[in-house]
Amino acid sequence: MSLREKYKVLFPVLLIFFMLNTGVSIMAQQGLLDTEVNIPHTTGEIDDLLKAISRKGRFSFTYTSQIDTRRMASVLHRKQTVRQHLADIFRYDSITILEQNKKILLVPKVVRLPEVSTYRSVRGIVIDSRSHRPLPYSSVFLRNQSKGTIANASGRFEIKLRPGDAHDTLGISHMGYEMKTMPISEVDSGILVVRLSAERLQIREIVVKPMDPIYIITKAIESVVDNYDRKAAVFTGFFREATRQDNKNVSLSEAVITVYKEPYTSLREDQIKIFKGRKGSNIDEKEFVDFIVEGGLYNTLQLDIVKNKPTFLDADYFALYEYQLEKVITHFNRLTYVIAFDQREGVKYPCYKGTLFIDVETLAIVGASFELPESEMSYAAGTYVRKSPRRTGVKPLSARYEVYYRFYNSRWNLSNARSEVTMRVRRRKDKRQDKFNSVFSSVSEFVITGKDTVNIVRFKTGEVSKPRDVLEKQIGETDLEFWGDENIIIPEEPLEKAITRLGSRNALFTEREIQAIRIDEEKEEEKTAEKEQTENNEQH
Repeated sequence: MSLREKYKVLFPVLLIFFMLNTGVSIMAQQGLLDTEVNIPHTTGEIDDLLKAISRKGRFSFTYTSQIDTRRMASVLHRKQTVRQHLADIFRYDSITILEQNKKILLVPKVVRLPEVSTYRSVRGIVIDSRSHRPLPYSSVFLRNQSKGTIANASGRFEIKLRPGDAHDTLGISHMGYEMKTMPISEVDSGILVVRLSAERLQIREIVVKPMDPIYIITKAIESVVDNYDRKAAVFTGFFREATRQDNKNVSLSEAVITVYKEPYTSLREDQIKIFKGRKGSNIDEKEFVDFIVEGGLYNTLQLDIVKNKPTFLDADYFALYEYQLEKVITHFNRLTYVIAFDQREGVKYPCYKGTLFIDVETLAIVGASFELPESEMSYAAGTYVRKSPRRTGVKPLSARYEVYYRFYNSRWNLSNARSEVTMRVRRRKDKRQDKFNSVFSSVSEFVITGKDTVNIVRFKTGEVSKPRDVLEKQIGETDLEFWGDENIIIPEEPLEKAITRLGSRNALFTEREIQAIRIDEEKEEEKTAEKEQTENNEQH
């Protein structure tokens, strides 16, 4: 299998490191910060001083746009340790300095200012109108803006609104359900119960488009230039990585990010930089294995299947798949083709199986849910597992992905994506270590919360998060009021509980949510009774 073929089959790749806890800290050794370097000048822009230090020390710095590197600074001596250089440069700043894998990370500390609330939060839950079951990952957005978020796995959501949003309309949508809208002015501050009704359509009702699935997919690929951005844009997004070991939460990292999104006609890579983030962990000191996802930011962004086409969207690989047009449903109140795909019988090649969603009117690819079947995961072992300790066996068990797009400003835009990779780790007992057998799962998810197309430029090299960077190493610890007015995906539980809870799952709804659902049902019953009374009066 060629490198190109391997990449197209097994993307997006999560590089997983399994490392033994040796008890020796990198920071305890003689490191980069204690290296003495001699730089040409004692005064200059911070960016120039950092470049001089990294050039002389033969390492690199990583930092975010929160650190202003364009202002002037100075150091006391041209020749001194890196630690002292940085202490001089950032003498007026609150910066945490970390050393990691031949890099020095500069992380701004969170400074709490008196909070003046300029926004209001709308919290709610999205449920099926008949079964009352939560509808996970529903889209929640403002109809006339790029602002939005998604519900979590329990159907819960929170969207933060500014005063200028008062004249807009809140939209809530879930694949295969009728979209619901309501004016922001009518949304109160209580728990908003959103009841969506399933709306199923028969294929025979749609006669304006051809029914051959490969033809539909081919036309969708040809229509990319008409349906997606032909100009660069800067997106704001929220990203989360969560790791579990044998159903116990191990770590959780999350960040607000900005993405420089290249046009869909460009072959250049998109850029990502971290605005701010937080993390928590619950790693037992007795655990022998630490599980780290490397490069999750970039690998999750690779789920933009319109730009990074997987094999089921590549004409060169169509012969490997069976495609079937299953039905037509509604998505954002638009007719949408549902096309199932799977590996063709007899094909000896790793292929995905899943479902593709294509808008009937525009023939735009609006979403996909797919996985690498367990029978094909053996092909992925060397790709998903970057390194494992000696005498330890690592077996990939599953890899599942979802990605969806949303229509606004006359274009389909990347909305949200999710990936989940599961692996089993085994180790035989020896003189130094006990027997070990655990299942690790890593979930990465992100949602686009805003879009800017005015006066945008590509990010500076020093600001950009690298594909090999580990998110957990670039962000600080938990802060209860950390996010402010940024829109995020609500965790299944608050971060502080999610990283320590070891018990069983919570009940489906909280008491407050149950009360809100009952109140909403009573309102619906009153409306139905009033409607029936009006109809009876008109008949008489």
